[in-house]
Amino acid sequence: MTRVFAYIIRTVGARYRLTGYVPWVSQGKVFFGPCKKTMRPDVDCGDYILGISGAAGGNPRRVLLWMRVVERLTFAEAYDRGKTDSAFRAIRGKAIHVRPHKLVAHVPGDPECYRHIQGAPHSDDWQTDIKGSRDVFLVGGRYSWVAGNEGPEVTEDLVALLRQGIQWKGNSTIRNPLTEHARGRHVLVTGRTAQEIISWVPQMQNPPYFLSGPRTTCIRTCSCN
Repeated sequence: MTRVFAYIIRTVGARYRLTGYVPWVSQGKVFFGPCKKTMRPDVDCGDYILGISGAAGGNPRRVLLWMRVVERLTFAEAYDRGKTDSAFRAIRGKAIHVRPHKLVAHVPGDPECYRHIQGAPHSDDWQTDIKGSRDVFLVGGRYSWVAGNEGPEVTEDLVALLRQGIQWKGNSTIRNPLTEHARGRHVLVTGRTAQEIISWVPQMQNPPYFLSGPRTTCIRTCSCN
């Protein structure tokens, strides 16, 4: 079944500038690492993730992330991929915020098998970010993209499609596409409605990757839950 996960990206500054580590682009690949603790465990290969700018980014709201997940790894697997893949090696300490503990046999989802990378996000709560089923690192495939002010504007048509996946109280509008109470939440849209969202999203042959300046560490408003 076709599935689209949608959420509000809280780490967005003025003029749609991304300020966090999720999403992240390295050498043309889109990665989704820490944060979104309740969403990541449920995302599987073949699913899509749509990220909408937060209110701080400006008006109109824009789609800043679109990715089709082609790999679902543990953080240990993602870190080890850096031994042979420079795109993964470049995101150690960024989208990959932990490393395997060299002296402990690895067990997925066990924080005792990991060590936090100095300077990486989630220094205070990295254990809960990877514990149990949350030990999930996602990799986007071809035509996945991250955009800034070139991202497509959220339209009434998109809001109407996303509204079908909202499971909490609130009024979704063009100004608040997932309602005004969407912090920490995400929408899951399936079937025909998901296909309509996929058709709505432009397929960019040369995606407008938007990574201006050094990213900040993950802040509390990033909607990590």
